[in-house]
Amino acid sequence: MPGSVTSVFSEAEDFAAALREEGFLSLLVTGNGEFRARLTRVSLHSLRLSAAEEHLSRTGLVDVPAGMTLVALTRGPAFAPFWGGVRLGADEVMTLGAGQRVHMRTDGPCRWGSIWLPNGDLVRYGNALTGAAFAVPSAAR
Repeated sequence: MPGSVTSVFSEAEDFAAALREEGFLSLLVTGNGEFRARLTRVSLHSLRLSAAEEHLSRTGLVDVPAGMTLVALTRGPAFAPFWGGVRLGADEVMTLGAGQRVHMRTDGPCRWGSIWLPNGDLVRYGNALTGAAFAVPSAAR
C-alpha cells in the first residue's frame, strides 16, 4: 500500500530496528558523540524509496532478499557512504542483486538513499528504457 514516513532517531538501537526494513542485518555505531539520524521512506505498490541522514560513523551488514534488487546511491559527494569497501561518487549508483550481502559503512556524517524493487520490475523497466535485453546484476556493480 502506498505511503510515506519520516522518522528522527536519537537512539542507535531504534535506528537499527528501522533499518531492518532496508535489509540491514546488523548495525554498529563506531563514532563518538550524540547519536542522530533521520530516515524517510516512500512506499509505492512494488517500489520503496529511502533517504537517510546520519551524524556518526558506523558499519552495518546489508542482505538483499530473494527476488529483490537494491539500488544504492549517495546524496552528496562530501557525505558518501562505502558499500562493499567502495565509496560511491555523486554520479554513481551501486546495484545489489538478490542474495547478496555487503557491508555498508560511514566515516562520519553521511547521506544516502536506496531504491528497492522486485527483479521482474527492474528487468521490465530496464528493457523499456534501453530498448535492449536487461539483466538483473548477479554481483555488486
